Amino acid sequence: MQKNTAHEIICAVRARAAARGINASFSLHREMSHLMRIGNNSVSLNTSENLTRLDIEVINGRRTGSHTQMGDVTTEEYVEKALQVAIDKAEVASPKDYQPISVVVEATVAENAQYDQTLEHLDPAFKADAYQQIIDNVGESYNFSGSWSSGSMELFLVSTANENTMHHLATDQDFNVVLKHPQKKWELRQWQSGWRLDHFDVDAVIDGFRQLLPTYENHDGCKLEPGEYRVALGSQALAEVLMMACYTGLFGRSYEEKQGWTAKSKLGDKILGENITLTDDPCEDKTFRFGFDMAGKVRGNFPLVKNGAMMNLMYDTMTAAKYGRQPTGHTGGSASVVMQPGSASPDMLEALKGMGKVIYIPALHYLNIPNPSQGVFTGSSRFNAVLIENGKVVSPIFSSRVTDSFQNVFGNVSLISSEAESVNLSNTYGRRSPEAASMPSYIVADKVKITDSADSF
Repeated sequence: MQKNTAHEIICAVRARAAARGINASFSLHREMSHLMRIGNNSVSLNTSENLTRLDIEVINGRRTGSHTQMGDVTTEEYVEKALQVAIDKAEVASPKDYQPISVVVEATVAENAQYDQTLEHLDPAFKADAYQQIIDNVGESYNFSGSWSSGSMELFLVSTANENTMHHLATDQDFNVVLKHPQKKWELRQWQSGWRLDHFDVDAVIDGFRQLLPTYENHDGCKLEPGEYRVALGSQALAEVLMMACYTGLFGRSYEEKQGWTAKSKLGDKILGENITLTDDPCEDKTFRFGFDMAGKVRGNFPLVKNGAMMNLMYDTMTAAKYGRQPTGHTGGSASVVMQPGSASPDMLEALKGMGKVIYIPALHYLNIPNPSQGVFTGSSRFNAVLIENGKVVSPIFSSRVTDSFQNVFGNVSLISSEAESVNLSNTYGRRSPEAASMPSYIVADKVKITDSADSF
């Protein structure tokens, strides 16, 4: 990797700190972010940020001190002052009840396989024009809202343990648009993701709305009575529920503290259905391919669940140090969760022929976990949910709530699509840290509990 001026400055300060016997890590986070929102069929927000953050952490025995400084790195003096703040904080901090694990950059890494300069410098007029095309072609009589985040993220990581460096440069975008009927109040949604500008296809968005509109315009909504249903979950619902399952059951902290839904299980025990296999795989193109973590550990294919059995737990350095475990490459950075596709036709309606009544929920909203120890989650259908009978769409459904356990839903999966999709899970409210999961385009699960249904959309 060819270091730029900021990287060279940080490396110079790092070398002097190492010579002084200071245990420190330095990470430089840069982002170029743009966000456009629309509401009431017009642009309501058009904002850009170009931010640089320098994060320094110092370990002094069992004491740690960290400091974040905003601004471009242009001089060694700038970095030295930030380092001294972290040193001073470490000297006066309360000692931890465990020995913190130092950041050790395992190898020199330079990754930019998912970087698109065109997307990084996208003219906001392109977004505004795309939204206008959607409104013009689908119909101005509807109310459109939505958001479109795009940009780049660069990360540079070094520590005083050695001279290795880690560098990540990538772009990403997350597009969505919501159509709302002004009188009937039902809502439809289209979304797209990717790391290249040409991953966005405005015609596909328009066609997606056109395929759904007749169902909603020509059929009354269906209210579901509480009970157990055969439910098809789309890739977005699948990703959000599985990520919640991972965070509450497959991370070391919840497991060690006996708060997670897997706390009574041990490695090798069956926790999900035999047709469920999950990995954390930063080499998968449908994720955002983050190949190292913020502790300097190189990340690779990491089995989580294989044929329903729990294979590994994810440990960050703090949890690993506290409980005497080995870090697994999950200290910060972005997870790359992959669910193995199945053998069912990617054409969901074709696959559902002969299966009777199926509730299709593309995405779940207001997702929460009322009982982490039992793995009970809850979420509501909102956009695009329909009733399907023997492979034919019958009607839309009113907003319906699923309240069930991870083990029941993913222990009763009868179909898994053979097609995988990328699902963007990025948070646009903090520093840019793109995250995506690779999920089958749908699954079908039996005996899923619908606990409530509204009287309208």
